[in-house]
Amino acid sequence: MIRLLLALAFALAWLAARADEGQQPLPPLSPEQETAALESAEVMGRAVHQHERAIAAASEAALKIPAFRRDARVRGWITEEHDGLVTVTFVDRRPAALYRVAVSIEDDKIQELTTLDQPSPLTPFEAGAAAARELAVGSGFQPCTEQYNTVVLPADAGDVPRRWVVYLLPTTSGNNTVPLGGTYRVITEGASVIAQRSFTRSCLTLRQDPRAASLYVTHVLDNIPTEAHVFWSLWARQPMFVGTPDGRVWAVQKGRITLGKGRPSS
Repeated sequence: MIRLLLALAFALAWLAARADEGQQPLPPLSPEQETAALESAEVMGRAVHQHERAIAAASEAALKIPAFRRDARVRGWITEEHDGLVTVTFVDRRPAALYRVAVSIEDDKIQELTTLDQPSPLTPFEAGAAAARELAVGSGFQPCTEQYNTVVLPADAGDVPRRWVVYLLPTTSGNNTVPLGGTYRVITEGASVIAQRSFTRSCLTLRQDPRAASLYVTHVLDNIPTEAHVFWSLWARQPMFVGTPDGRVWAVQKGRITLGKGRPSS
């Protein structure tokens, strides 16, 4: 856990340092900078996927409860990782906690589902995450779908982080589609949004061809793949090859990024 927090803190420090450069192709990086950026993308992409899986498992379990399905108070969720679990807390508008679901990181199994008798005040950590989520959702980003999922991660290892990173993830109702376009990263500090970037210039949707072994995308905003490519490759359960402006082709597979040998054939 400590190792993950250190890696997460390092990754977020790198992302925050380069936050203002995200809307145009980056200049060439030194080998050391490129290695650090690739490691950060891997760490963040895997972390977002881990929490997104927990949210999906918690939602599926909660929807089996008739009261939850009828509960119009639910306005969203926040997550917190601890002791091999991700706890997903469903919140109301205030926000206050309504339901808590503990999900195993190892196998996504539900360890505990708690329905609170009354809306419960959030812990300081939960309150910080909820505030960051609201800031990100209201940050004026250009959506590509009507509905978005969110993943909120702490940007430091303190008990009550001041800086957070929020990922806005477009949803899809179509089969065999990967909604890469419209993915955003928003970094907040206190009551302010301090950085925001998109990972594409359009509402790009990748098609999963059952005859193809992998996905391919041309990425024009960076000279290396990002955490968005890592996340969506994991989400799609399929390798993704990423072509960058400097002519290189990268392979993103199972949460790792390596330099490929060229565009794969279908």
